[in-house]
This record gives sequence, structure tokens and C-alpha cells, in this order.
Amino acid sequence: GVRIAETDWDSASLDDYYRMNFRIVDAEGKLLRQGRELDHLIDSSREQTRESLENADEGAPLASGLTRWDLEDLPERFRSQQAGIEIESYPALEDCGDSVAVTLHDYPGQAAVGHRRGLTRLYQLQCSQQVRYLRKNLLRGNAANLLLAGAGLPRDSLLDDLVDAVFAHAFLDGKTLPRTEQEFQSGLQSGRGEIVTIGNDYERILLASFEPLVEVRKRLAALGDKALAYALEDMGRQLEGLLGAGFLYRTPWRRFSHYPRYIKALQVRLERLTAQPGKDRGHADTLAELEAPMFELLASLPEALGLNPELREYRWMLEELRVSFFAQSLGTSQPVSAKRLAEQWARVQEWQRSNPH
Repeated sequence: GVRIAETDWDSASLDDYYRMNFRIVDAEGKLLRQGRELDHLIDSSREQTRESLENADEGAPLASGLTRWDLEDLPERFRSQQAGIEIESYPALEDCGDSVAVTLHDYPGQAAVGHRRGLTRLYQLQCSQQVRYLRKNLLRGNAANLLLAGAGLPRDSLLDDLVDAVFAHAFLDGKTLPRTEQEFQSGLQSGRGEIVTIGNDYERILLASFEPLVEVRKRLAALGDKALAYALEDMGRQLEGLLGAGFLYRTPWRRFSHYPRYIKALQVRLERLTAQPGKDRGHADTLAELEAPMFELLASLPEALGLNPELREYRWMLEELRVSFFAQSLGTSQPVSAKRLAEQWARVQEWQRSNPH
């Protein structure tokens, strides 16, 4: 009648003979690797697995150098035989810069993430005139240049990310990812006319975010009190999460539209910091405790945010909790609390257990 929870076990203290020993062999049965940590074996064999999948069968739906949809319908899964075992892999488009390719993935989630990126590139290749327009007209002028300089963001790399985000939002967000030429062409016709409007919307929100960000950068640079080093580190980590490389493409539009409020909340926090250091420290400690498991998961699986929808929700709930803690007058887009975050983390863990990456 004793109930034993998963957390009651200290797996690190178990002797190795209690753990399953896994052996990875090639098509002839030759031992390639073995060990008791399955995730480590999978990670260390990932490139070899991919090569094996792509060389497994002449009928594999592979292609390269594509600048338009010059291929048959792309199946969601491909089955082949290796060493008498049926192997299932997942075809997807892959972004190659000036072209796209069709490659095979060993997990459906990874295939979906790669396919979205490949489709984004293929739509850009089909809309070169609109790409040139965005690059020529967005984030131009003295006012924009001053804000970019004050925000500490280089225009060229930001513009690359901006174009990717615009095309992903125009053609893919909220839609089933195309796997046939008809679906691709239909998406092309329906999304092409929205590109410039969406680009202007992105620019407007970016510039509205940069206005308070310039002041935030100045205040952070002047924050010399060693007792407030924890706050400097916390806010630096927050800004990296909001503005790190590729943030526009990675951030869902409905969350990106709240960026001006997130940055304004940072500004409010800095204005009140020296007057309420104890209260600020308490909030920072709570946030650090809630962030820790997310950072641990991302350290072991960097692509987790792209794969796990529950983790994405958790990540943005954290951002809303920051607004609730440090700038409550700005309001939040959803109810948030430490308790709600804990409940959401349980859903993150359940999704991870139920979905191989």
C-alpha cells in the first residue's frame, strides 16, 4: 500500500547493473557504441543516424539545390529496411541559404522545425522582389539608426531575422505546413500580398520597443552598486532571452506584439530598483527558481523551445510574471503567478515524457 513517487528515487546512486545496457549496431550487426545513458548515445550518434537514413534506400525522397517546388509530394514519413528492421524517418525541407534541400530526420518534431525553416527560405526565393523591398525600406532613416545604435543591435543581422520572421508569419503561422506543390502555390498566392503590411507591423513594434530599450541600456551601464549585481545579471539574462540572435523568427507574433510592454516593464524596474532593493531581490529569487528547470532542459536540448509547445507557453508566462512583479500597472496579457507557473511546468514535463525529440 506504499505509494512511491518518481521523485523518491535517486537514480544517480543506483549501481550500473540496475540500468539497461544499450548497444548500437550497424546494418551488419557490428557494434558501434554501447552504454547505459540512452540520451547520450542518441546525441552522439545523431549525425551517423542521419547519414544512415539518407543512404538506406534509393527510393528516399531526397533532393538538393531547389529554388522552387520542383519535387513530388513530400510524405510525412518514409519507411526503409536496415538489417531486417523497418526504420521510420521524417522528410523535411532544409534551408541551405540560396536554395533548399529535402533531408530525412529521425524524429517528427525535428522534421517540423526544419521544414518550417526550409519553407520560409523557399517562399523568400519565390518572392525576391518583396525581399528586396523589405531590405531597402525597413529600419531606415536617422531616427531608426539612432534607436538601433542606442539599443545595441546591428541593422544587418536584425534585418536578416526580420525578413525571416515576416515570411514565416505571412505564409506559415496558424497554417498546416505545405507538403504538396498545390499547397505551396496556394500559400504563395494568399500570402504574397501581405508581406509589406506585415513587414511594416514588425518595424513599428520594433521601434516602439527600442525607445524604452535605449534608456534601459543606459541605466544598466550605469548600475555600479555591487549589491545590485544580482539585478544586473538577471536583467541581462532577460534581455538575451528577448533579443538574442534570431529572436524575431523564434518569437510568435502574438508574443512579439507585447515587446514594448516587456521592455517598458524593465525600464520601470530600473527606475524603482534603488528605492525597493529588498522587494526586487525577492522577486528575482523567485524568478531564478522558476527559470532554473527551463535552463537545465535547454542546456540538454537546445531545440526544446521549438519542439515543446508547453515549454513555449511557460517561457512567455515567465515574461508576464516579470511584468506582474516589477511593473504591475502595465498589466499582463494573462493571469500569472508562481503557482500557475509550477502547474505549467508539470505540463512541460508531461509533454517531454510523451514526445521523443
